[in-house]
Amino acid sequence: MTSYSFELLPFSHPDREGWTGEIDGFGVVTVHHELTKSRKERIGQARLYGNGFPDGLFRGLGPGKPSLDEPYMFMGGERVEVTYNARGLRHRDRALRLTQGERRYTYTSLGFGKSAELRRADVRVSVGPGRRVEVPTSGLTCAGEVSGPADATDLAFALLFEAVDTASLTLGGALVSAPFSFLQHRPDGGVV
Repeated sequence: MTSYSFELLPFSHPDREGWTGEIDGFGVVTVHHELTKSRKERIGQARLYGNGFPDGLFRGLGPGKPSLDEPYMFMGGERVEVTYNARGLRHRDRALRLTQGERRYTYTSLGFGKSAELRRADVRVSVGPGRRVEVPTSGLTCAGEVSGPADATDLAFALLFEAVDTASLTLGGALVSAPFSFLQHRPDGGVV
């Protein structure tokens, strides 16, 4: 079984912020969310790109980091189905289910400020906050650990969600968003 780790450095521009760096064997990758100037903007957007990686796009209610509300996702130019149970009590009950063609992923948050884990068959990619750095931009690195025969698409799926607000996948986030979900009653029982 193949295991390795990687680290991406934070960056910030007037219109976006995120992480960038090289992952050995795959090349340079950049993931970011767009910064909005106005609270009137209702859609947040995250992007992932790099040589050797499929382009990724995630849109959800914003502003700023897109949320998991009304998700719209593409990876490598193909639509990704995104579902989760907003009312689940356990991590695995609230996990995102991602489907693109034959690929089926489970994405689980391990808690606020902690790593998240993407799984597919024998592949596991864990990504989360790393060490604090001051250069080129002050902030936390994005640290990842990979086990199994992960390819660039697996890494892209895991990394793209670093630029998405996934707080509702944690128990605390689910409790905070529960009143909003109740007010925004969904006929599908809370599954987005």
